[in-house]
Amino acid sequence: MYNKLNAINFTYLLLDYYKELNISNEELLVLLMCDHLLMDDNQLVTIEQLEMKLSLPFGEIDKIFNSLLTKKYIVYETQNNDFVTSLTNLKKDLLLLYQKDLNSESEINKDETLLNEETKLKVFSSFEHYFNRNLNNTEKDMILKWLKNGIDTELIIDSLKDAYNLGVLNVKKIDGIIAKKLKEDEDL
Repeated sequence: MYNKLNAINFTYLLLDYYKELNISNEELLVLLMCDHLLMDDNQLVTIEQLEMKLSLPFGEIDKIFNSLLTKKYIVYETQNNDFVTSLTNLKKDLLLLYQKDLNSESEINKDETLLNEETKLKVFSSFEHYFNRNLNNTEKDMILKWLKNGIDTELIIDSLKDAYNLGVLNVKKIDGIIAKKLKEDEDL
């Protein structure tokens, strides 16, 4: 049967989120070694096996291992009448943290897209107001280029107003005004 938990990179997620799960560096090391041993077809991980693999004293490994058992990141369970070591609880917790981060990132991207659309509409409508007509594709492309290059919307609109006051309303003139203002800012 396909296990969805195996479709993610457990090591990557563990290294990325161990602090959020209140896992110490030593516990992290033991968990990574347990996962390694389990992937090597060891169904039951023991403190003795960990002692052979890690350069930590038996007593310290025992203490760390018991802490992980208490936190339920390592559990013993029965599968097919065999007693096995499992990291399933930990993997589920990691997956939940990962999904939470994906959802937040998705919300941030959605907010940025909405903000970008609002910004674009604000600048387009300012240009159409001053030009007293709809913008053509070339003009829209130039404005989008400025926005994509991180030019501040206020700088773009101020440059539009400057061109209007000069009586020269075209995007090439506004582009020149923007370039001049950016150069002046660099020279400060």
